[in-house]
Amino acid sequence: MNLDPSHPEGEVWTYQTDVELPAGFYEYKYYVTFRDGGKRFVGDPCARYGGTENQNSAFVIGGSRPAGNTVTQVVGGRKSLRDLVIYELMIDDFTDEYRGYRAPLRAVVDKLDYLKSTLGINAILFLPWTAWPNPRFNWGYIPYQYFSVEFRYTNDLNAPAEKLSLLKKLITECHQRGIHVIMDGVFNHIGDVEPEEELANGFPYRWLYQDPQDCPFVGRFGGLFPGLVDLDYNNTCTQEFIEDVCRYWIDNFNIDGIRFDNTPNYWINDDERGLPTLLKSIRTHVPDLNFSLTLEHLSFEASYVVNQTKASSYWNNGLWQLCFEQLQNGSLKSSIVGALNTHVGLEGDRVATLYISNHDHSHVAWQAGVRAASREYKGSLLWYRTQPYAIALFTSPGVPMIQNGQEFAEDYWLMEDDEGSARRVKPRPLRWDFQSDNIGKQLLPIYAKLIEIRLNHPSLRSDNFYPSKWEDWQTQFDPEGYGVSSENQLLIYHRWGSTSTGTLERFIVVLNFSDSDRIVDVPFPDNGNWQDLLDGRSVNVSNYKLLGWKVTSNWGNIFFK
Repeated sequence: MNLDPSHPEGEVWTYQTDVELPAGFYEYKYYVTFRDGGKRFVGDPCARYGGTENQNSAFVIGGSRPAGNTVTQVVGGRKSLRDLVIYELMIDDFTDEYRGYRAPLRAVVDKLDYLKSTLGINAILFLPWTAWPNPRFNWGYIPYQYFSVEFRYTNDLNAPAEKLSLLKKLITECHQRGIHVIMDGVFNHIGDVEPEEELANGFPYRWLYQDPQDCPFVGRFGGLFPGLVDLDYNNTCTQEFIEDVCRYWIDNFNIDGIRFDNTPNYWINDDERGLPTLLKSIRTHVPDLNFSLTLEHLSFEASYVVNQTKASSYWNNGLWQLCFEQLQNGSLKSSIVGALNTHVGLEGDRVATLYISNHDHSHVAWQAGVRAASREYKGSLLWYRTQPYAIALFTSPGVPMIQNGQEFAEDYWLMEDDEGSARRVKPRPLRWDFQSDNIGKQLLPIYAKLIEIRLNHPSLRSDNFYPSKWEDWQTQFDPEGYGVSSENQLLIYHRWGSTSTGTLERFIVVLNFSDSDRIVDVPFPDNGNWQDLLDGRSVNVSNYKLLGWKVTSNWGNIFFK
């Protein structure tokens, strides 16, 4: 072993083998001897490759050269977060049905043209791709090697020496199609378990200490994550380590944003350590405001935290909660107005990210078939009940996000609380033939149309929303005819804004959440011809009303002028 104490990153140890290593994938561990005579195999916390088993680290000899795997910028440059439609993609589930023996990262590329050209999205949020501590299926939220892409995602029998290059090629393929790539970063806790004999399991830094409890990287900072080990931002080494992790993925893979998992646990009000310093460091490193920083801060203080930090957005659970509750109970709550007016509480160009389902929950199509009163469980057979929620999603302020498979009514059930049994995280492989069955071939074009409308009309991405104030006790339309009619399960709201050329765009959105057609007088801010963007029909409005309008059950209208 040779020591170089002059390296700009600190002391660096190197080792040269006695023989030349042929091309291949090599796994290794450090064998550490402690002062008390104890010995332990420990992984490399800075390894760029995760091994096949036992939390090994790895390196590659041969294969393509790093210089040949540079990642291009997204075509046309990064867009503002509010101009994106995000597709939440779980790499394993997404490719399970068709990848064969190829690496999942390679197989994702097969569907990029579908995502861009058929569906129309322009951003992908990839569930975590950093390595987790075992070879089994995982969502990725228990990281242990932060600089390593998960081996399960890179294992390609036809090209064993290609690993990180596959992720770079995937991101480049996305960028060439104008698709932003958002990384899911898990920086609150790590995956770690007690060692088996001399074999350390999980986060390597912890096991490099004779007594793992002495490791300054782990410990209580803010909240606690049951069953996992939390990172301790009381200590500068932890702060700097996670900042280095973010810079690594930003600089080497040209990602376009980061979604920060479980941020309440490393946020303490009036304390700059943890989340505030991390966000500030990233924003200093990437001053481009179109590089998005989104928080999973599922608490009442989320908008406050976004305003107080360098964050761009936060996950807003409001629409999802009402969607799932109302689908089950067959009702419409007046609080849906507030759930759609998501810019309330946010300052400047900050926006909320909203959805009607994500990886943490059952697919919304499954929820559509749940009827609490009659105890019916028909799943996606009642897919059409999700339509007004989808229209609301794409016509509200904020950033719309859809879960992979949502667009063709994938319908897996997922328990909301496994009570510590560890049974929530399970495979939900997409069934791609659903695209063309009797349900998928009806729903997919609807999502494609809604995404097209959203991206073609910048004013739908504005913060303007009326009625801007609505109390939960208001269960009938206001005197003008806007708001909620709980009895009839109708919702009417106004959206507006200007295009890049200064042209005023106006929208009246009428939604029917009931299973029956409804007749309603629709208010308008202007007379004349308005076009329904969903079916192309034009209506003529006089006296600022469209009288006796029929709204189809579980459907709606997006009137545009």
